[in-house]
Amino acid sequence: MQLAALVVMAFAIPAQLYLAIPVAGGIQDAFEVSAGSAAWTGSAFSLAYAVGFLVFGPLSDRVGRRPVLAFGTLATAVATGAVALSPGFGWFLAFRVVQGLAAASFAPVALAHVAEYAPAARRALALSFLTTGLLGAGVAGQVFGQAVADRWRLAFWPAALVYAVAAAAFWLLLPPAGGRPSTSMRGVVAAMGGLVRNRGAAAVFVSALTVFGSFVALYAALNAHLRSAAGYDAEDLLGVQALGALGLMTAPVVNRLAGTRGPRPLTVVGFSVASAGLLLAQVTAVPAVLLAGTVVFVGGISLVVPGLVGLLHTLAPQASGAAVSLNTFMLFVGSSLGQLAAAHTGYRPLLAALAVATLAAACATAALTRPAAAR
Repeated sequence: MQLAALVVMAFAIPAQLYLAIPVAGGIQDAFEVSAGSAAWTGSAFSLAYAVGFLVFGPLSDRVGRRPVLAFGTLATAVATGAVALSPGFGWFLAFRVVQGLAAASFAPVALAHVAEYAPAARRALALSFLTTGLLGAGVAGQVFGQAVADRWRLAFWPAALVYAVAAAAFWLLLPPAGGRPSTSMRGVVAAMGGLVRNRGAAAVFVSALTVFGSFVALYAALNAHLRSAAGYDAEDLLGVQALGALGLMTAPVVNRLAGTRGPRPLTVVGFSVASAGLLLAQVTAVPAVLLAGTVVFVGGISLVVPGLVGLLHTLAPQASGAAVSLNTFMLFVGSSLGQLAAAHTGYRPLLAALAVATLAAACATAALTRPAAAR
């Protein structure tokens, strides 16, 4: 029941980031602002979201996972309702910032909670379900946002209600075990600094840049390519993303069959498969091969995300909340870098560079995250 509630919210909470894409036009019309201003519908949320990761993971190490998840989700519900009531564009952006900050209480803390409480034999499988939700939120958010794009306030009211119910569920379902109150926040911050100096953890953080970075860059470049070369419209592009989302099923299946091998080999395989998918997606002359490449790529990424969390749990078990927060922060920094890369690089050169980057991440993970006794 705990995992089911967390997986549902893994789809629902990050979806607030992605629904900004289809509702931006409605925001522009409703508040009579420029397209550039309306673009801050997503940016205001995402910047606060990334910063919030660095706050809530360490906080949960100190006070416990349940209060951060429950009260953070409740705050997200209140902020989401406030967004829907915004009387002007300035208020709208301010509430989106608050919403993004509150929403950041979910992902790193939920991942740390599952890594801690799932039985070792099922940890990889449980993490794969949760990360499937986090990755699938990109498609879910856009599909939902497009359905209510003409009445943008409806994008927020149902979500606010769902978050309020989830907050109560988290308080009732999650174990009340606390954090480590004997550790000061200064001590938690010092632990985060120690993680950066741990070469295995540092390799994970640097590799994390390539995960959402390549994911966002691929789809941004692919959407532009399919619009210009094949005349795809918004619905066609959502179909392409939905097809790629089939790759998300890879992680639960593989972790069910081979999760006991540990997170390191599956992470290395995931990066390698993602690199192969990026190379396939360059075959633009054969659309079926291109689209198959996106499915292969997403399948590889679906293995990497829970693998990195599992690695951090083994490398830094005493500061897992801080470690997962830093990792999640790096994932979304990579996402921002991916958007910039896609805007300034051609389709094939971009995918070639991403293939090299993900393959380098595979090598770094294989070489630097081995157990100390094996080095």
